[in-house]
Amino acid sequence: MTQTGEFYLRVLAAEKEFYKGKATVLDFQTVDGRLQFYSHHEQMMAAIDPGELNIKRPDGTWIHVVCGFGSMVFANNRCTVLVDTCETQEELDRRRAEEALERAKERLRQHQSLNEYRMTQAAMARALSRLRFKDKKYRQ
Repeated sequence: MTQTGEFYLRVLAAEKEFYKGKATVLDFQTVDGRLQFYSHHEQMMAAIDPGELNIKRPDGTWIHVVCGFGSMVFANNRCTVLVDTCETQEELDRRRAEEALERAKERLRQHQSLNEYRMTQAAMARALSRLRFKDKKYRQ
């Protein structure tokens, strides 16, 4: 589907405002699969799963980041994304992501409450998505 319209997008991570401005496409991962949003999309809220978040700017260039859990609201041709983390490939530290994955694997081997188990699964999902994203190659 090709759209040429623009919408206002704001992406906020826990530590920073990552993006603020016009966009033509927003693409991210949910529990049910990937979603894409174009200008004048119907009003909607969605939960974001760890993985890639892609933004197409009006000039045709793409911004590719990896994000953690979050939520998105699209209404009145305005979109707000709130995520716990948002990192570019340059910001990612492979060694740190590998260490986080190993810590999560070790915690999974230990006896945990259900809540601790879910938190460990979330940490593992974030680490895996960071490692996959770090090695990905993009063409503009």
